[in-house]
Amino acid sequence: MLDRRFRKLALGMAILFVLFSLGLVQASTIKICDCRACGCQYLSIQEGVDHAIPGDIVLVRGGIYHENVNVNKSITLRGQIKGGSLPLVDAGGSGSGITVSADGVIIEDIRVINAGNSTGDAGIKVISDNNTITDNEVSKNDWAGIFIDSSRNNTVVTNVVRGNPYGIYLLDASDNHLSQNELFENAVSDAFDNGTNVWDDWTWIDYYGDFNCTED
Repeated sequence: MLDRRFRKLALGMAILFVLFSLGLVQASTIKICDCRACGCQYLSIQEGVDHAIPGDIVLVRGGIYHENVNVNKSITLRGQIKGGSLPLVDAGGSGSGITVSADGVIIEDIRVINAGNSTGDAGIKVISDNNTITDNEVSKNDWAGIFIDSSRNNTVVTNVVRGNPYGIYLLDASDNHLSQNELFENAVSDAFDNGTNVWDDWTWIDYYGDFNCTED
């Protein structure tokens, strides 16, 4: 019985993917805030992600969100100013603030603080391919601001990364593009890269005080 249900679920997801690809299913916007009476469907970011389908926009209004978010679908996670501030994800000193585990994700206009101090914990951690990380502020995390782990073809642009031990850390990653980022006041290194990635586009230059590049 369980196997039959699993097959039906898999078939349904496959049909939904085909319909979305053909434009027969329209993406929607899911609104997140700390006030259900304000027209938001959910109070936590993870709830919004869990109820989204690929292509949806999860719109997060300004406020503080104490959670660890796993973006495991190809969606856009976008912050929206409320009360003069963009939303703030506070990881509570444990794990990563936002983990991007699906391909084709966009993360933009989010502030992230207080990720854990274990190796691999980061404000924004990317373990998938073809994502865009843009216009975020990542600070006061206990290991790295942005961590790209064994991933390819990600675009990391116009982010502010400051006050972490490591700013942007790329490990065994390749073909990623990074430009227009501001990296400063990161205690150990503003940037670390042991792979083959493109920093800057020779028009806009990343700002950083310390760059550590190694070759295998």
